[in-house]
Amino acid sequence: MRNIGNEEKKGKRIETTGKTVERALEKALDSLGARINEVEIEILDAGQKGVLNLFGARDARIRVTMKKPSKGIEEVVDEVTKAIMDCLEVNYRLFCEENQEATYINVETAGVDGLLIGRKGDTLNSLQHLVGRIVSRRMGGYQRLTLDVGGYLKNRQEILRQKAVKAAEKAKRSGKEIPLEPMKASERRIVHLALADIEGISTYTIGDGEMRRVCVSPGSGSRGKPRSNNRRSR
Repeated sequence: MRNIGNEEKKGKRIETTGKTVERALEKALDSLGARINEVEIEILDAGQKGVLNLFGARDARIRVTMKKPSKGIEEVVDEVTKAIMDCLEVNYRLFCEENQEATYINVETAGVDGLLIGRKGDTLNSLQHLVGRIVSRRMGGYQRLTLDVGGYLKNRQEILRQKAVKAAEKAKRSGKEIPLEPMKASERRIVHLALADIEGISTYTIGDGEMRRVCVSPGSGSRGKPRSNNRRSR
């Protein structure tokens, strides 16, 4: 029997007959080279044994269709991203990398990265929210995604970690709290995590709205109240 490839089998449909539905199904599965969990079964005629299994007997008849395999997250991400990039008339390449925390997606364009990143990553942040919502809906459940353009986010995260470490060293030397620049919640989290295991340093957030920033403290705040190490607040 010819082995039908996965691409060729997608959506393939056949009708078979047999003395019973079970026998007809066996024929169909054998013909398709498929397992029962890979097909959808429609009973067209349950058949009839007839009198003494001879008179009026009628074979069962079924229709069996190969199920379309569910799409993986990379395929769905590619479809959604393509739809958006086509609307923007942007040529791009897409790279996906799955890890335990999230699916990292990096979009590389032909010289228009800045258009997709926007001022301080605002456009990129909106794109990530949009792609994440659509992909989660298509996948039937929440999917944690990180959308990047030209490695901007990875570079930005590394810069934030370096700034955080330098601020911690300065706080230790001076004995004073060091406030960092205003940041988005996702960026503040990176700073908190970068300094979480540094002995004698604690971090907390000050300010409101877009002016919220991380403050790096050498164990005690400027008000003279002791702070426990690695205290974090977004």
